[in-house]
Amino acid sequence: MPEDEATTRELRREIERMRASLGRGQGRRNADPESAADHQEADFHTLAQTVSAAIFIIQGERFLYMNPAGERLCGYTKEELKALPFWQIIHPDFRQMVKERGLARQKGEEVPTRYEFKILTKDGRERWASFTAAVIKHHGEPAILGTAFDITEHKNAQHEIKESRKRLADIINFLPDATFAIDREGRVLVWNRAIENLTGVKAESILGKDNYEHALAFWDERRPILADLAMEWDQTYEDRYPYVRREGHTLLTEAFAPKIPPNGAHLWGKATALFDSQGEIVGAIETVRDITKRRAMEEALRASAAKHRALVQSLPVGMISVDPEFHITEINSQGEKILGYSQGEVLGRPCGEVLRAEVCHGQCPIRGALSRGEPTGPIDTTFQSKDGTRKAVRIRASGLYDLEGKLVGGVEIFQDITELKALERERANLVSMFAHDMKSPLVGIQGFALRLLKKSELNDADKQSKYLEIIRREAAQLEKIINDFLDFTRLETGNLKLSFSAVYLDKEFLELLEAFQARFDQEGVGLSMLGTESLPVIQGDAANLRRAFTNLLDNALKYSARGTQVRIEAEAVGDTVVLRFIDQGAGITPEELPYIFDMFYRAASHGKQPGHGLGLAGVEAIIKGHGGQVMVSSEVGKGSVFSVMLPVSQPEAEPAAPPGPEKSLV
Repeated sequence: MPEDEATTRELRREIERMRASLGRGQGRRNADPESAADHQEADFHTLAQTVSAAIFIIQGERFLYMNPAGERLCGYTKEELKALPFWQIIHPDFRQMVKERGLARQKGEEVPTRYEFKILTKDGRERWASFTAAVIKHHGEPAILGTAFDITEHKNAQHEIKESRKRLADIINFLPDATFAIDREGRVLVWNRAIENLTGVKAESILGKDNYEHALAFWDERRPILADLAMEWDQTYEDRYPYVRREGHTLLTEAFAPKIPPNGAHLWGKATALFDSQGEIVGAIETVRDITKRRAMEEALRASAAKHRALVQSLPVGMISVDPEFHITEINSQGEKILGYSQGEVLGRPCGEVLRAEVCHGQCPIRGALSRGEPTGPIDTTFQSKDGTRKAVRIRASGLYDLEGKLVGGVEIFQDITELKALERERANLVSMFAHDMKSPLVGIQGFALRLLKKSELNDADKQSKYLEIIRREAAQLEKIINDFLDFTRLETGNLKLSFSAVYLDKEFLELLEAFQARFDQEGVGLSMLGTESLPVIQGDAANLRRAFTNLLDNALKYSARGTQVRIEAEAVGDTVVLRFIDQGAGITPEELPYIFDMFYRAASHGKQPGHGLGLAGVEAIIKGHGGQVMVSSEVGKGSVFSVMLPVSQPEAEPAAPPGPEKSLV
């Protein structure tokens, strides 16, 4: 009998003896109530003090009594317990249930007399308790006489057994090899997914079956197979296999199984007996593999190696591999391109002699990877190519090991980051440019503000008006620089935030026309709009859309010659608003067109025009943030067309009142 079960029975016998004694006390009380009560209480306390089960009395919400075993179980003294509601020592997961049942029991309601729950000891430990209760009368009022004993170890053991079985089942079920297990009587206990796939027999149709049911998945007859032979040897059935090799209690063989779909298969099998804690055989487990396609697999491995070589050659980064003496054994095409060497020129040469990197002496990435046993990088350094030019590269390196884990060399992957480094320098220059560009309008604003403060200028209205206009223009220029810088930081961090509401495009373009008309007239460039007055309301960020439209219109003006025309065409096509910004400017070359929306990119043909290379990147980010897209078509010498597509507002969106006049910083 298991130890925990024996303990449980002994505790219950003690409880029954106590209840019997209390019953005898009840009989004595009927004969002599006063002395019988004293005897009964004495009997109760004697029993309660000696039993190993917790015994307690609850009346209302409080403990009236707790025996020493109960104090040991929960860690509280009787005095401490009497000051607590009885549910206070119950684990939160069970507290409400125990509280409700305890109160209901005292009201005479039907509740379970026995159940299990967790308690929290005084020092915060969790303990499992098996609880039994009955209603008694105490001073004429209902009370609960309860018993409980600690079943924590039993619960933990149950949990561990359950988890162990589940882990074993999960492991077997997810093994890549087809695996099954049988018990001593030949009943199928485990039939994993891989063996389902191999045999076509589902687990639910075979689990629990005996009489060599498992053999029918492989053979045309019910007979012992390798797993059965692992439990009990039978020379007759061994002779049906080409060979059987024994390694202790494990058997290995190969055989043709005619029942494996679609036309049978050659299988490799490995079976071993399973033993219990007393060393008795309780079953067997067998793993099988389909080796029919072994030659095909070997061919596939050769093909895979060829594909690997092709993949290495097509990598967009450079790669070299070296032997343990750091002589180059392979270089891919991108590596040849970066270094300027052909494969024949570098094979067999020391890698440091070819790469001539700043880190080759003292900080070699491959040596570091081999010495530490883990990949190194990324490391930024420079290589010297065959023609003597130095290229910025980013390196990662790792060791190369064979199937047995033996070191056979190393591999170094390197990426040409010369352009990236140039971009980083461009970014730094751009920040410096922003700072410099801010100084000019600030100097102008300060200078003309000081003039306005001079007494000699105070009474000259014409000069005041002139100076204020200059200050306004300089402030507007400063505002544009600040907005460009904010665009730069938002785009670089991907932190462009949009706030959506109803946007009245007809009003937006009317205000845009009014804002730009004077500038266009001053530059001698015509400006017209077609279809903007009948555009629908959309859901969008009005301020950011206005900036995007302003940027597109500003670009159109910037690159348009005097006497040319800029036209905005608008139409609603289905659920989309299409806006075209058309100019007759210099146009964009086909080579530059793919990069026109990249941050910092400025077309070489437009190098003399002022700007920071952020405007169109910002336009694209804003339009994409609205679920739309922006495209460009251009022809050198004839102009460009920037097309913006924006989704129309959803039908359920209630359009808000038209926004008021735009507020400006100046």
